[in-house]
Amino acid sequence: MKKILLSIAILSLIGYGNNLKAQCDLQFNNLVIQLVGAPQPYPNPVTGPNCKVVFNAKFDITTNSGFKYLFFHSWLSQHYPNPSIFTCGGQTPAVDPGTNVQLGTAVDDAGKSFLDIGFIGLKDFLAAVPLNTPTVITSLFATTYLHDNTVVLTKPSNSPGLTATVTKLAGSILHFEVQNILVILNQPCGGPVSVKTDIWGSNSNANDPKAQCYICSLQQFFNDPVIAGFKNCDRPDRKYTLGVTTVQPGIFPITIKIFADMDGDGIIDDDGDAIFNEPGEDIMVLAAPITHNLSIANPYSSGGPVAYPPYSSQPGVGDKDLLILVEGPTLANGVSKEFEQPQGCIGLPVDFKSFTAVRNQSVVVLKWETVIELNNDGFAIERNINGNWQQVAYISSHAQGGNSNDLLSYTFNDPNTIKGISQYRIRQVDQDGKFKYSVIRAVRGEGQLGKTIVFPNPSLDGKVTVVFEDAAVPRNVSVIDITGRVIRQWKGIVNNNLQIDNLAPGVFSIRIVVPETGEQVVERVVVTKR
Repeated sequence: MKKILLSIAILSLIGYGNNLKAQCDLQFNNLVIQLVGAPQPYPNPVTGPNCKVVFNAKFDITTNSGFKYLFFHSWLSQHYPNPSIFTCGGQTPAVDPGTNVQLGTAVDDAGKSFLDIGFIGLKDFLAAVPLNTPTVITSLFATTYLHDNTVVLTKPSNSPGLTATVTKLAGSILHFEVQNILVILNQPCGGPVSVKTDIWGSNSNANDPKAQCYICSLQQFFNDPVIAGFKNCDRPDRKYTLGVTTVQPGIFPITIKIFADMDGDGIIDDDGDAIFNEPGEDIMVLAAPITHNLSIANPYSSGGPVAYPPYSSQPGVGDKDLLILVEGPTLANGVSKEFEQPQGCIGLPVDFKSFTAVRNQSVVVLKWETVIELNNDGFAIERNINGNWQQVAYISSHAQGGNSNDLLSYTFNDPNTIKGISQYRIRQVDQDGKFKYSVIRAVRGEGQLGKTIVFPNPSLDGKVTVVFEDAAVPRNVSVIDITGRVIRQWKGIVNNNLQIDNLAPGVFSIRIVVPETGEQVVERVVVTKR
């Protein structure tokens, strides 16, 4: 499974703003956070369940001369040391950095910093590196905290796959890309988190350097904004559904950029200037960034599946994963998430105009239409019950010789008395035996009451699927937590099912509204464990 980039902005741990500057001209800019996988519970016999998080971070550092030493320390806000290590404001005289009193002696030391990461020899190493040349500096991760060797740093030996690449840009700007940073939060997974961070650097060559430049007590909340959505397999244009929400008070102007991940590394490759799609960059698939004034009452929604022509149907681009980036002048950092190409979503030699599955008592009626068929032998109808896909029928192509540019219609009635949810897909088979899969449709079980089904319920992994009634009408869907707060929202959904993921443990209401008729359905779902 590739890296899944979620919107939880963990390096808000390092919560600098878009332009944070110390008296000694230390600046941190353009921070973007990408989560690798989902947060995982991490047992601690003393403090109880903690949370293990792995993330990537991109940021720029500007200094007047560069640093030999550079360190980051982050705490949950309630654990920030009092008195603080540094006294910020005005001048920043050289002082001793922290010790195990503030930083702890383990990666999960209760009440201490949860991130302690640094670089040693950075200035000397980069002196000979040419401009605009990405250079791997993984060997420069500090493995011992010189001021107090009992402090355990985040480093490759306890953060598997930890790597760092730095590029010298114009002037004294260094662009960092750090991957696979593992941290343990001293609280359970889920819910917003308040963080405070100290950052310090030194040009000293001493074995125990003083902190000569520092920024301290930087605070923000992460898990916000939240990016939700997915990419689907529509033809001839791939499409995405996107929503962005916030739980913070106020109004936040944001921009949304969407990139095709051309090199498949799960990271946005873009130099940040106003010129998109330069050589070597991921492709920005929108003509211009989306702008929106985000607030609790005004979340952003794409309003249903949206194509992104010409790239959504372009060979070599349309089937790439999408990388979503949300930025804003008042946000402490950008957040991003990856919308992966759905499994089995391969360009079909047959263009489907439609595919529906509708239950009629003890029979499920499958209908599909094609507008183009090329060397098509036929269609295998496959049914999935409890995770087991089985072929139930084979329908030969109606096209003469397997080739057609006309609208062709197909129907199959599947006797189905299963009491639970069934899923259907079409395996289109070429004349040479090669095959590709269609999108998946879901139907309720025979005798299942209600027009909407939510399963599994309860959910053990924060994922649920909503199966709507058979009528193909646009629907608006909202997910509401137990306090009444809308945490997810989609508009204009026309598919007959919707997958929702990354739900924290709790009780949620899923509200489905048909705007044309005003009809409303509310279903409850319980998430018990993640």
